[in-house]
Amino acid sequence: MILMFLVMFLPIIGLPVFWILPFGQAFPIYLFFLFLFAGMMWVMRGAMKQPRMTGPDCLIGKTAEMVSGSSMGYGPPFMVRVLGGEIWSARCDEPLEAGDAVIIVSVQGNSVFVERKNKPDVIPDARS
Repeated sequence: MILMFLVMFLPIIGLPVFWILPFGQAFPIYLFFLFLFAGMMWVMRGAMKQPRMTGPDCLIGKTAEMVSGSSMGYGPPFMVRVLGGEIWSARCDEPLEAGDAVIIVSVQGNSVFVERKNKPDVIPDARS
């Protein structure tokens, strides 16, 4: 945070150079501060446009592996391992088994809602 404020005020910090040195020497130094400021702002602008890399919102759409189901009848029905290695409690509308690949649809609190990655195709009724 302090670095960000320092970069924002870099052109102003460079102004006292004109009080100490003659114009011919101060101007190149001030230009250096100005280009350093512009370059740092360019880098920070690019970094701020990057997608989120942490937090629960970045999980949506990621693939996970089903680790286990609840055997006691209480607690979270499923546990999934996200590809990064994190284990989350999961909820799903369909029965799943350990080892199934799932996609995270949404996050609510400490649970993720998942659906099967390769849903079986629905076979149309052949009674025509």
